[in-house]
Amino acid sequence: MADAPPEPPKEPATPVLACTVLLVRERSGMEVLMVERHEKQDFASALVFPGGLVDPDDHFDDWLPHVIAGDIDTKERALRVAGFRELHEETGVLLVDADGPPLKEAPKAGEESFLNLVRQMGARLDLDAMHPFAHWITPVIAPRRYDTHFRLCGLTTELTAISDGNETVSVEWIRPQDAVDLAAAGERKVLFPTRMNLQLLAQSNSVEEAIHAARSRTIVTVQPRVEARPDGRFLVIPQNAGYGVVEEAVSRMS
Repeated sequence: MADAPPEPPKEPATPVLACTVLLVRERSGMEVLMVERHEKQDFASALVFPGGLVDPDDHFDDWLPHVIAGDIDTKERALRVAGFRELHEETGVLLVDADGPPLKEAPKAGEESFLNLVRQMGARLDLDAMHPFAHWITPVIAPRRYDTHFRLCGLTTELTAISDGNETVSVEWIRPQDAVDLAAAGERKVLFPTRMNLQLLAQSNSVEEAIHAARSRTIVTVQPRVEARPDGRFLVIPQNAGYGVVEEAVSRMS
């Protein structure tokens, strides 16, 4: 009996557009807001930055009267709107420049569209306050892939962050290097892209310094690739992306 013909290689999954927010503040040093994913969500139990997929509503031109935006295109506008929305949905933090009277009771995330919430508040989203920080695309070998744009935003007011209890189970402010150290000690689960961007953020000592560094840096798209070597498989990212030389055993990617 003849052997069955080999199956054709599967086409790589198409990356889905997403935005992740590094919200930073000054305390005794710079802290970044992070959430722990629910065990039933993607990246279960991992400590990550707030963020998620860009929704169709994030692209609506109806946003134009409700945003403060400089010279950015429609894709970038949608990314930043998505960043503000995901931040609100996952942590309750609502970063708006409110012009109208305060609502008697602000709707909770998920009760109505984010656009309607901002509209009711007579508010605007300051998209200029979100700065490009990094751009990562999931490797082609992954079954689900994300085209993730990291955006950096400084918090200048006192706002309370609360876990939504659905996508996230905890919310915490943490120094970037502390998060890296906890991951290295095996005390927290931090995914490879998150860890790399924590290390990059930790190179700055203040919010002002972090924003200046982000605005000065050329964003290089990072799409990790896996190299097979005699001593195992290694994950490699571009050396010019700002993370230094990164060649890491695949077993350490989590």
